Amino acid sequence: MKTIFDKQKRSVAGLLTAVMAFAAVLTGCQKDFELELPLAVSARELSLTKDAGSTHVLVYSTGDWKARFTRNVKWASLNKLEGYGNHEIVFTYAANYGLSRKVGVIFEKGALADTVMFMQAGTVTDPSIAFSKPAVTLLKAQSRIMAPISTNLRYSIDDMEASVTYYDENGLPNEPVPVVTRAGEDEGEEGDDGPQAEPVAPWISNVSITHKGVQFEAAENETGFVRWADLTVFIENVEGDVFKSVLTVTQGSAVPVFKLDSEAETYEGYGQQCVVPAMTNNLVPYSDQVEYDVVYDVPVGEGDEWILKPEITDEGLAFSLTMNEGSAPRTATIKLSFTDASGASASALCKVTQKPYPAAADFATVRALTPGEITIAQYIEGYVVSDPASKNIVSSPQTKQFFFDRGENDRTVYIESLDGQYGFCLKFATAEDNTLARFSKVRLAIAGATLEKKADPECYTISGLTAANVLETSVPDEFKIPVKTKSIAELTDADIYTLVSVTGLEIMCKDGAYTNCTDGYSFKDALNAIGTATAPRWDVAPLMCYDKGGNTIFMLTNAAVSWRRHSSGRDLDFYSVVAQGSGTFRGIVVADDVAPVRYGDLGRYQLRAMTKEEIALNDEPFMKTVVEWNWNDRKVDLVPEIGAGEINKYGAAQAAAADFNNVVCSGNGGSTTEQKGLVSNGGIMFTQQWWDFTADEGRYFDISFSTQGISGSNLIFGITWGHGSMSNTTLSGPAHWNLLYSVDGGGTFLPVPDCPVIKKRSITWWSTTSQDSTPGFTEHLRRLPADCFGKEKVVLRLQVADKVTDIDPKATASNYLTALGIEKGTLTSSVAAGNSQARIGTITVRYN
Repeated sequence: MKTIFDKQKRSVAGLLTAVMAFAAVLTGCQKDFELELPLAVSARELSLTKDAGSTHVLVYSTGDWKARFTRNVKWASLNKLEGYGNHEIVFTYAANYGLSRKVGVIFEKGALADTVMFMQAGTVTDPSIAFSKPAVTLLKAQSRIMAPISTNLRYSIDDMEASVTYYDENGLPNEPVPVVTRAGEDEGEEGDDGPQAEPVAPWISNVSITHKGVQFEAAENETGFVRWADLTVFIENVEGDVFKSVLTVTQGSAVPVFKLDSEAETYEGYGQQCVVPAMTNNLVPYSDQVEYDVVYDVPVGEGDEWILKPEITDEGLAFSLTMNEGSAPRTATIKLSFTDASGASASALCKVTQKPYPAAADFATVRALTPGEITIAQYIEGYVVSDPASKNIVSSPQTKQFFFDRGENDRTVYIESLDGQYGFCLKFATAEDNTLARFSKVRLAIAGATLEKKADPECYTISGLTAANVLETSVPDEFKIPVKTKSIAELTDADIYTLVSVTGLEIMCKDGAYTNCTDGYSFKDALNAIGTATAPRWDVAPLMCYDKGGNTIFMLTNAAVSWRRHSSGRDLDFYSVVAQGSGTFRGIVVADDVAPVRYGDLGRYQLRAMTKEEIALNDEPFMKTVVEWNWNDRKVDLVPEIGAGEINKYGAAQAAAADFNNVVCSGNGGSTTEQKGLVSNGGIMFTQQWWDFTADEGRYFDISFSTQGISGSNLIFGITWGHGSMSNTTLSGPAHWNLLYSVDGGGTFLPVPDCPVIKKRSITWWSTTSQDSTPGFTEHLRRLPADCFGKEKVVLRLQVADKVTDIDPKATASNYLTALGIEKGTLTSSVAAGNSQARIGTITVRYN
C-alpha cells in the first residue's frame, strides 16, 4: 500500500521539472529581461529538530497566492495563508515527543503549485506498536469493539493510519481498504498474477485510533459462514520505515455464551486479585459492554465497596478484593449480563465469601506452638534476609546415593522478626511460589502450614507454603533491617535464621578457595566443567573462621555459588580468592543438618553469605604467623613456607600428597594434575603402622618452633588433614589424635588443656564412596596454653589416641543412608603401613 508520502514525492518531483522547464524557456530568449517566476519557494525540504521552534520560507510570486497544509495537523501552524507577490512566511512547530514526522505546505497561484516539506525529528527512535491480542473472535450480531494496543507512540496517534484486508471464502486476501487515512487518498497498487480473491463486501467500519486502542464497528454476519479480516494499524517515519501491528478479526454465527466453573468462591481476608474460571466464554471482546452488578449481603456505603472492577477476561470472571478488616466473613454476589444487538443474551452469577484478615502473631508465639500443622488463623510479619538470587541459601538435601536436590535452595527463605530477635526458615512448595525479594517486609498467612522444631540447637522451620500464603510485601529497603552485631561467643539459638554481622573474624586456610574440595566429586555444570554428571558426592563445603580469642565458626558455601572458586587459563598455581584480612562477616546464622554427616562437627552455628561482598574481611589480619607449612612450593620436604620450625616424623615414610586448596585450573581435563581443587604435591603424607602393638600405645609426630621474644593474648595451632589416597584400601589411618605440648624442648609433654581429640577423617575414593566421607581435608584449630609464649623451643606432639579407624562400608543405592564407614573400624597389626596414612595440607601456628 502506497502512503501519501509516496504521492508527495512524485508531486514535488513534477513541480521541480515544470519549474526547470519554465526557466529554460525564459533563458532561451535572445533579449535581456528581469527573471520573474509566477510561483516559487526558497526551499522544498527543511529538516527540523525534535524541539519546538519556527522557521522561515520565502515565497516568490508575480501575483496572489494561497498556502495550505497537505493534511490537517495539530503540531504546526502558518502565520499567513495567503499573500501577494514575494513574501516570507513563518512555519511554527511544537516539540515532537513521538516518531519523526513530516507535513507539506502547498503554495498555489491559479493552476500553479509548489510544495515545501517540513521533516521533524522525534524523541522516539525505537518505536513499538502492538495489539494486546493478535486476534479477536466476534459474535454474529452487529457490535462495536475496542481492541487495546500497547505503544510508545502516544504522541504520534494523530499520524497513525489503518486499513482492513478482507479474505474471501477461499482464504485469499482482497486489496487493503483504508479506514483511517491521515495523509490523503491512496492511489492503489497493481496486483500480481497470482490467484485473485473474490470481492468481499466491507463489514468493518467507523475505525478510530486512540492511545488506548482501536475502536471499530462490525456489521452483523448474514453470510452463513465464518468470515475474517486483518485490521492493520501502521505509521511511517520520515525515512520511510513503516511500523505496524495486525489484528485478525474473525466473525461467525455464535450467540453470547458464558458459564462459570463455580457459582460460589471463598477467599482469604487480604487484598487480592481473583479469577473465577469460566467453562464457556465468548464475551471477552465485549467485556466493556457487559453489565456488572455487585449485591452485598450487608449493604455498604458509597466508597466502601470491597469487590472492585469485575471484568470478563480470557480466564473467566476477574475482580479484586480489598482487605477484610472486620472480625467476621463477608459475602456478596456478582451478577453479570450481556445482550447483543440482535437481542441474544448471556448471564451468570458468583457468590463471593471473604474471610476476615488474620490477626498478627509474633514470632515467639509461633515458636511456642506444638510442632505440626498450624491451626491458628493468623499471620507473621518480618523481613526477608535471604536472597532469592543466591545459590548459597541452604544445603542441598541428599535424596539418593549420588543425588542432591539443588532445587531446595530456590524453595528456601529466611525471614527474621521486625526487631531482629528471632528467625524462621521458610520452605515453599516450588521455586515459583517463592517470590520474596531480599530486604522486603512480608506478611505470611501461616494457617495450614507445618511447623517443624529442632531442639538442639533450637530453631524452627515453617514448610508447606505457597504463593497464596504471601499476604503483603513491601518494596525492599535494606536500611530498615535491624542491625545485629555480635561476636562468635555472643551468638545464641535465637540468632538462627537471622542476619548477623559477626565481627572480628579471620579465615584460617588463606591459600585456598571458599570450597576446598575436589570439584571432580561435585556436580558437572556450567560452573564446574570437570564435575560428575552421574555421581556427585558433595554440594556444600565448610571453611573455618576464627576470632582473636580462638573461637571458631564455619562458613558454608554451596558448589553452585559462582564466586566460590577462581578459574583461569594459567597452570596450577596457588592463587587465593578468600579474604586475606580480618573484619566483619555479614551472614545468616544457620544450624546445618547436612554438612556434619560429611565433614564432622562444625560447631553449634554456621554462617552463610548471600553475596561475596558481605565477607568484608578488609582490615589487616589480627593474627601473626609463627610458622606455617602448606607445601605450596610443591617440594617434598619439611621446610616451612613461613617462619622457622621443624617436623620430626620419627621414621614414618614421607611422600608428596595431593591437596584440595587450589583455586585455579588450566582447563585441560580431570586428571589429578589438572583437576580443579585437587593439586598433586600440594600436601605431605606420612605412612607407618601408627599403633605400637607391643607397647599398646599410639605413635606420633612432633612440630617444634620458637616463641622466644613473642608475647600475646592467644596462641593457636591449626591443621587441615585427612587419611586415604582416594582408594578404599587406604582407609586405615588412625581417626583420633591427642595434642600434647612441651615447653622444655621436648623433655616433658602435657596434654593441651581444654583440647578435645583431633579427628582425622577418610576422604572420598573413586568407587562407591559412602556419604560420610569427605571430598576434602577437615580443618581443626586448638588454643595453646599461655606458657607456650616466650620459649626458646616449643614442641607440639600429635599422638594417636586409640585404635579407631574407618572402613569401607560397601555402600549401595539401597543402603547408603546407614552404610557409614567413619570411625567404624579398628586398627590391627595386619594393616600394612602403606595403607595407614596421615595426609596433611596445612600446619600453622599463629598468635595475637
